[in-house]
Amino acid sequence: MPKSQRQQGELESLILNCLWNAEGPMTSAEILECVSPDGSLALTTILTVLSRLSDKELVLRATGTGRSLLFTAAQSREQHTAELMLKLVADAENPALAFSHFAEGLSPSQLQALRNSLI
Repeated sequence: MPKSQRQQGELESLILNCLWNAEGPMTSAEILECVSPDGSLALTTILTVLSRLSDKELVLRATGTGRSLLFTAAQSREQHTAELMLKLVADAENPALAFSHFAEGLSPSQLQALRNSLI
């Protein structure tokens, strides 16, 4: 997808999704293939975004074979989602009302899963 069509943070989300779906650590080249199978992105772009994600403590880097680096998500998709939700609720003037509106948008099965997690 051309840069002009990507929204802010979209590439970060795509990379995190690749890492969450991976069965283990990934190299930057593997992430590039996952995010841009058509070759529309450059490896340097992926490395820049990985560096930013690492600075945000969302991605962990480890030394691989030779000069390669291996990347993994610092937390699970669910942990990341919960952290984002907590930040949003912390900014709400009326957290109870925010939770009420959130719960209204849940399907019956999602609402039941929420109830089960609170017990």
